[in-house]
Amino acid sequence: MKQLIVLSVMLAAGLGNSFGGLIPRTSNDRDFVDLGRNRGYYMVSSNSGKWWRWGLARAPVEEPRMFTHGFGDDAIAIPFDARGRVAFAPVYIYTISPESFQRLRLAALFWGLTTQAEVRSLFGRPAIQAQVRGYDVWYYEIRVYNPFEEFPDIRGR
Repeated sequence: MKQLIVLSVMLAAGLGNSFGGLIPRTSNDRDFVDLGRNRGYYMVSSNSGKWWRWGLARAPVEEPRMFTHGFGDDAIAIPFDARGRVAFAPVYIYTISPESFQRLRLAALFWGLTTQAEVRSLFGRPAIQAQVRGYDVWYYEIRVYNPFEEFPDIRGR
């Protein structure tokens, strides 16, 4: 009986680390940027279906196109627990390439410690707030520009 209890506790602890929260965490995930204990974030391309499968469909992501004169939007999704603290790894959804300034801001977040007020001071007011699987998720919109998607002028330049 004692072995069964120990096995159950170890299994629950393992699943808690792997599948706890909004995003299923797996070891050696190439999209996860590990910055140490209780720090890190996911960085996924907008072409990846991961962020959609994770329930982050409300993220304000828009690919830069000719019709928008090369402008588009990346998004950052930050999940909060019931206490108003960052629940686990935020998600940076990028369209062209990740911006280093946004990566620095994400590195300043600590899971379980950083409050909503501190996130608001770092990122400003969120573009969208939503409930996803019991978590309060704040979405931030980051304007990006791709000059290769801009309309050429009348002379073809």
